[in-house]
Amino acid sequence: MGVMVETNRCPACAEPVDPGDRFCEACGDPLLRQGSTTAATTSLPGPRRCLACGAVSPHATEYCDECGLRLPTAADRTTVDLDVLAGVSDRGLVHHRNEDAIALGRLLDGTTAAVVCDGVSTTKNPERAAQAASEAALAVLLGTDAPAEPADRIRAAVAAAADAVRALNTVDRSPDGASCTLVATYVVGGLVTIGWVGDTRAYWLDGTGSRLLTRDHSWAAEVIAEGVMDEAAAFADRRAHTITRWLGPDMRPEPDVMTLQPDGAGTLVLCSDGLWNEVPDAARLAGHAVGDTPLAIAERLTEVALAAGGRDNISVVVIPLEGAQE
Repeated sequence: MGVMVETNRCPACAEPVDPGDRFCEACGDPLLRQGSTTAATTSLPGPRRCLACGAVSPHATEYCDECGLRLPTAADRTTVDLDVLAGVSDRGLVHHRNEDAIALGRLLDGTTAAVVCDGVSTTKNPERAAQAASEAALAVLLGTDAPAEPADRIRAAVAAAADAVRALNTVDRSPDGASCTLVATYVVGGLVTIGWVGDTRAYWLDGTGSRLLTRDHSWAAEVIAEGVMDEAAAFADRRAHTITRWLGPDMRPEPDVMTLQPDGAGTLVLCSDGLWNEVPDAARLAGHAVGDTPLAIAERLTEVALAAGGRDNISVVVIPLEGAQE
């Protein structure tokens, strides 16, 4: 696994830098590493699955070996690889475009942030909402002017994301204007802070205590919490995935915020419902998150969702953590 330089020296020129610096004063190189689906590299490594017949073509050809139809192109998947964290956003096998977005970054001092947004497909330009929200939130999370308290920083990031989405709807004020859901994390000094609006999720995966960290803002989650239905009945209902909070026109919802200070090593995963709809169980996800690089794990989880049907856009961010440090 690649490791980012953690000393307070510029990786380019080795001159001393302060922990809060975003650029080296000596050589001008950026000390912040970040990426999003706007500037991400496009890739489709390995075999490609035909959207029509489902056959897997192991060779880098343009057409399916079985039915002859055109295979998915590299534009159907974007990746962001920062060595010690990584993300993948994939169109899936059913939708005609990817309405998810991811943004992630890491400072020289190890401070890490990531955002996953899922555009609400019943609204106009959901992909623009997801992109704008993810980038606005990341800018606050890794910015110098945001609140120092992690929970307050998360709330400020969500507020900035909401403002960015509302700005897309200033001309067309229709209620179905561009909208999205969001989950974001801010990791500093071993403390993990997570905030979310909607049904994008965060999971903690390890050998024994893998679990879902967030609770969906959805019809199903609410009736389960209220004891009206059990989980099986709630998710079988056609209203199950109706979200109750989102970022959109005239919406400024408060995020739910939680903190986690892991005792040992594990993997933090942020994902859209394209992954968890296909593989909701944390223990099963953990089985695919053992060893390997963050990018390899993110790609493996994406392939698991595709193999299970790939019925929605799939976005995954993987952040391995070492747990409490002495």
